[in-house]
Amino acid sequence: MLAARREGCAVFVEDESTFSLKPYTTRAWYPRGCAVRVGMTHAPYERFYVFGVMNGHQEHYRFYDGRKSKGMNAVMTLDFLRYLHARYPRVLLFWDKASHHTKSKKVREYAAAHGIRLVDFPTAVPEENPAEQAWNTLAAATANTYYPDYDALLVELKRCARSKNLTKMFQYFNL
Repeated sequence: MLAARREGCAVFVEDESTFSLKPYTTRAWYPRGCAVRVGMTHAPYERFYVFGVMNGHQEHYRFYDGRKSKGMNAVMTLDFLRYLHARYPRVLLFWDKASHHTKSKKVREYAAAHGIRLVDFPTAVPEENPAEQAWNTLAAATANTYYPDYDALLVELKRCARSKNLTKMFQYFNL
């Protein structure tokens, strides 16, 4: 990593997450003996996908409309790499072995052609990726809150991502 920094590479860890309009509930108080029902207005695919990178000093997030796709895919991954490359001409990127990373020839070819070096985290060890903690922080910040529509949740998550300054969580990574 230090060699990459000396070569002028921006070094980041990357991860993705899914956020749904369906409320994430962590706790609640209810009167004894009463069944509480809360009407939900969300549709099954009212969610969005978030790609994020961080390195202890900076962080970047991109939000993708989950109503247009049933899962993260290579198109979103390529878009995110283009976004990152526009800001940093040379990048060393640590990420997991998600299928939209490893199985997409276009993703690997784009990275190779544009000075983005990719390093895969080991399989099935999310604790190795410090970016995983960011999603827990954002989920906790929006937990137990009903958002009436897709745009309201998106606005709140973006606000939380900016205000939480998640880069402070990764000082031990010290890139």
